[in-house]
Amino acid sequence: MFTVSSSLKGTGYTHAFSRPVTWKRVTWHLVFWSLHFVLTLSQFERAFIDKPNDELLSLVNAHHFLTTILSFGLLGYVAMPRLYQQQSAWRRILLIAGITLLYYGLICLNTYALLIYLHSHFEPLPTYLERRVTVFMNAKWYDYLIDPVVLFFIFGQSISYLLTPLLIKAVRDAYTRSKAQLTIEKERRRLEIDNLELEKENTTKDLQFLRQQINPHFLLNAFNNIYALIHRKDNRAADTLANLSTLMRYTLYRTGQEFVPFNDELLFIGGYIDMERIRHSEPEAVTCRLPEPTEEYRNWLIPPLLLVTFIENAFKHGLNAVYEGGWVCVDLTAELVNGGSITLTVTNNKAEFPEPTSPDSGIGLVNVKRRLALLYPEQKFELTITDQPDQFFVRLSIPLQRKEESIQPHEHPHKMFTN
Repeated sequence: MFTVSSSLKGTGYTHAFSRPVTWKRVTWHLVFWSLHFVLTLSQFERAFIDKPNDELLSLVNAHHFLTTILSFGLLGYVAMPRLYQQQSAWRRILLIAGITLLYYGLICLNTYALLIYLHSHFEPLPTYLERRVTVFMNAKWYDYLIDPVVLFFIFGQSISYLLTPLLIKAVRDAYTRSKAQLTIEKERRRLEIDNLELEKENTTKDLQFLRQQINPHFLLNAFNNIYALIHRKDNRAADTLANLSTLMRYTLYRTGQEFVPFNDELLFIGGYIDMERIRHSEPEAVTCRLPEPTEEYRNWLIPPLLLVTFIENAFKHGLNAVYEGGWVCVDLTAELVNGGSITLTVTNNKAEFPEPTSPDSGIGLVNVKRRLALLYPEQKFELTITDQPDQFFVRLSIPLQRKEESIQPHEHPHKMFTN
């Protein structure tokens, strides 16, 4: 069990690393420091063998043990975490140098005070201590930095015993920190995967919602077309209604897929334009150039009802918005090399007087733009919309997708599209 607090990005500072206190950890500390106490006691016994003194032995060993414990606590749990927090190498080097000099100075003062106390309260001293007392009492301040006898005594008496527990702690912390970072990285990757799955789910729901918005919009326009024919008592109303039935079959049973065969979408677009031609008394006002819907196009896929939105918009705001002189031009080309792509160009006239805006105006274009952003997130499409005073121009280029798995072709019960 471990805890690692997060870093503050951009500040060069990281919160302290810590491991929780457990009974297992406490037990290991008790065992280690008990062995340490026994080891140093046996070494001091051998050093004081020429003049044994139990009280002196207990005092020196207790002082050494407490100094080591306190040093380990300060260096291991205060100084070392501060080093881990520093992101700059220069700051870390300066901190190490400062801690080393400060700790060495404190150890020298501590050792000097102990030797002075022993010299004044215990006579005679063992040879081991007597030599050190003489050296420390006669040393100048700079001798603590250059005298080998002083340096070796300070290192051997205090620092050498501290290196082992500090090294053990450093290795243990490094292992735990590495394990914690690995866990954090796994959690981060899991969250990224969850976010991607959630984003994918949301995208799918958005596409489904947008398709649901498109179908009613198309149906409303189609019924308006048929109503106009019936109102004029045009005999073509029955044929148009039959065509609408087939078109709606397509929208109901095929547009639930993310992609459909390009051939089927071509037939649908041709059928829709034919319905608009029937509605108007001047079919020549509609100029349409579509690829022939051959079987070759079944191997290429396209998002359903994507292109027809622009064509709907052209009829609604162009030809259908004026009494005479209106026109619509639709040009669709397909290129099956270099991955496959199509380009749709739709141009229509504009009414002399703008139509009053309504709550549902512009829904088709807004939805299709949203669908394009969801279907082609890497901006693999090109959409140009030019709104001029007398005409409205749209040009859309999107890539085709190769058919990778079998899709049941859309059945046309009868030839409904007339040219």
